[in-house]
Amino acid sequence: MSVNDNLYDWEGVEIQLPGGIAVGISDISYSDERGIEPRYGKGSKPRGYGRKNYKASGNMKLDRDEFETLQAALGGSVYKGDPFQIVVSYGNDGQETKTDTLPAVKITKQDTGASQDDDNAGSVKCDFTCIKPIKWNGQDAL
Repeated sequence: MSVNDNLYDWEGVEIQLPGGIAVGISDISYSDERGIEPRYGKGSKPRGYGRKNYKASGNMKLDRDEFETLQAALGGSVYKGDPFQIVVSYGNDGQETKTDTLPAVKITKQDTGASQDDDNAGSVKCDFTCIKPIKWNGQDAL
């Protein structure tokens, strides 16, 4: 859905982390899956399928100061403490807001670096695993 041909864009994305609305974030990506495996018996054709476990994960890229705010909100380490919630809302002015909720996230990897002429030195990429299913615009994944 667009208003005056303006579709959802980064300016219309709001991301809530434990330290508040994230301003110093330049990327977030998340996905989930639940695979299936064909089940065979006699013959060469599947007679049905079996379901695999649900998995959800993602990553985000934070400016150094935003990462430090997240660290502080989590008690000083992104690896310690309880799982936390991430809320991602999409909606430009005049458009219906769509909200995805990642209700229980644990960071599994942090990665940073800097180079000569870097305009955002020390930004931190965080990989995370979702402990509970993602709610896609309020709807449970499972």
